[in-house]
Order: sequence, then C-alpha cells, then structure tokens
Amino acid sequence: MKQITCQQTRTISERIIFDGDLNDKRTLFGGKTLSLLDENAGLASFKLVHAKIATASYDHVNFWRPITTDKYVKFESFVTGVSGRQIEVFTKVISHDLKTDITEVAFTSFCTLIVLRSAQQIELPELVPENDEEKYLCAGFADRLAAREEERSNKDDFLSHLTLD
Repeated sequence: MKQITCQQTRTISERIIFDGDLNDKRTLFGGKTLSLLDENAGLASFKLVHAKIATASYDHVNFWRPITTDKYVKFESFVTGVSGRQIEVFTKVISHDLKTDITEVAFTSFCTLIVLRSAQQIELPELVPENDEEKYLCAGFADRLAAREEERSNKDDFLSHLTLD
C-alpha cells in the first residue's frame, strides 16, 4: 500500500482580516472562518487523493481567541485519518498580532470529507504521522471516527424530533 505523510497533505494559507470580514462584535465572522477552513481542508484532502470530495461534517469546532483587523491569520490544515471514503482533516488558525507579533491559536477544528467515488475505484494511501503534533492528533482518529459513526447511527431518531415548520 502506498504511504503518504501528514506533512505531504499540509496546506497553509495566510490572509489579512478586513472590516468586511467582521461581525457586529468587530471580530472575524464565524461563517467567514468556516468558509476559509472548508477551502483549506479541501485542498489538504486533495493532496491525499485526487478525486472529487464533499464536506460531510465539521467536528470539534472551537473559537479559542477572537480575531480582529489588527491581526493576520494563518490557516494550517493536514489529514489526520482515513477510513473507507472518509478523510479527516485537522485545521488550526494561528493569529499574528500586527503590532506585537504575538502569535496564538485562535481556532481549531476537525473536518470530515467524503470521497465521491466508491472506495473500490480509488486506493487511499496509508497515512504516516511524523512529528509530535501529527502523532497526537492522528492517535485520536479512531475515537473521533467511532463518535461520528454513533452520531450518524442516531441520525434518524434525532431528525424525527425536529419540526419542519
């Protein structure tokens, strides 16, 4: 089986925050954050498998620190697990203060993407974590996968309790 390192899937993008990116509290709008996350995570998954993919879920979404226009941000994503057609991508957003150059983790998330072709039509490589961060995050993949599968198995019950009006 072919192998690929987490590093080979790593995708990094940086951007300045503008007034139009902010919400009414003058911090980066969460929807904008998720849009940028989806783009970056999608590219990381493309580096793993050259196929059409779709976002299935955002898990463990955490807004740790507010992001404002006096900061620029770096989105860093890499694949942390593969199972069947599912690809899990971890993303962290690091904010850099433009005046003090202080950096801090502002946002983290795991995103699950699905390969849109059957698993028999593609061969997903074995993922190899190398550094401490990658090993730590990849080690939790099986537990996160089991939690997602349990949630999915309860989907019909959950949806049956929601009103449509």
